[in-house]
Amino acid sequence: MTITEFKNFKTKIVGKKSTNLGRIISLDVGTKRIGVAICDDSQTISTPKTIINRQSNQKDFAVILQILQDTNAIAIVIGLPINLDESNSAMSEFVKRFAQNLEQFLHDNFENSTIKNEIDILLFDERYSSFTARSINNHNLKNFKQKKFLDDVASSLILEHFLQNLHQSNN
Repeated sequence: MTITEFKNFKTKIVGKKSTNLGRIISLDVGTKRIGVAICDDSQTISTPKTIINRQSNQKDFAVILQILQDTNAIAIVIGLPINLDESNSAMSEFVKRFAQNLEQFLHDNFENSTIKNEIDILLFDERYSSFTARSINNHNLKNFKQKKFLDDVASSLILEHFLQNLHQSNN
């Protein structure tokens, strides 16, 4: 399990000649919830999967490991909430620590899992995902119901933007 640079992951994926590129999981990490989304094997469609209500890193990471095992995902994309001026915030640092701790957890538990390949972990700019998720979800629901559904939708938007960047040509 390694935290991978986007350009290195893109080189690895673009080099594949198959239409079966592998599933990627996306996480929208918050202090109370983690939104989870997943794409199909062709890396075309991003779908909200679930919301993990935060308990502790160990319990949350165990749920993420189970999702990885169930889906045979090849990578995890974690939304990195950077400021509009591209500077880091306190939440950016929180997410970076989360990614490092997740990497360590997966490394420590890799041998005891059914995961066949090493999982790449990528941090990806998520500046507008929550705002866009609120816009998409802004139909006549009460605020508490809207919040309930935002995290997995935001995660799906992060993954959608990641896939667009991953597969756009370098021209």
